[in-house]
Amino acid sequence: MGLIHNLLVGIIHLVFVAMDILVIMVLVKVVYDRWQIEFLKHIANAIEPVINTVTTSAGKLAMTITGKSYPQKTLLVLLLFSMWIIRLIISSLI
Repeated sequence: MGLIHNLLVGIIHLVFVAMDILVIMVLVKVVYDRWQIEFLKHIANAIEPVINTVTTSAGKLAMTITGKSYPQKTLLVLLLFSMWIIRLIISSLI
């Protein structure tokens, strides 16, 4: 029984790491779009396809739930908020 629990905890930690990486990507994108910091240009260009994929998926989900379409910046804020809520739910279940 301990093996299954440890396996689930390991998977949950990997999910948290993936969420942290996605949050860092979103923050780099938002900071670069706002202030145009030069050394973030190449990083922002490299993560642009990932951000576009995530925001289109979030946009489709938001469209089916609310019936409205949202701009990319609003979708990024909604994505960050939903990941924070998911993290709270998962960590309360552990």
